[in-house]
Amino acid sequence: MGERQIAVFFPYRKRKDGAHEFFLQRRDAVAPVHANMYSLFGGGIEGIETPVEALKREVWEELRYVPSNAHYLALCGTGYGAFFVFIEEVASDFELHIDIREGVGGRFFTYDEMCDVRDISPIARVVTESTYWYLSSLKDSRIVSK
Repeated sequence: MGERQIAVFFPYRKRKDGAHEFFLQRRDAVAPVHANMYSLFGGGIEGIETPVEALKREVWEELRYVPSNAHYLALCGTGYGAFFVFIEEVASDFELHIDIREGVGGRFFTYDEMCDVRDISPIARVVTESTYWYLSSLKDSRIVSK
């Protein structure tokens, strides 16, 4: 059948000082994968769903939130599955607009904070680092006109 396909949602926001913060889910003790760790929101693509359809369904189930401007970032493969990563810049008061239905909460981390935390899943580390460098490249890019 092939490896499991998973759509994940990675919200981020920009602070007034210009640093980005990334929102991760705190999984509970009975989670089948990454128990008691910070990880990503999302889940398996079912049947004939597209990654975008699975993303919208999973985010609604887990956060009672509808992504309005999610962008596909990358496909990350691991021994567990293929992760279709979608990122979205969210408002500074994002926490007021969600209702976390899975796990035991969520938290924003800066990239530097995330590097110091031990209980972050390997896939969340890879996605955070990739998103951090992607956003940094946008900030630092220069458009040259002729």
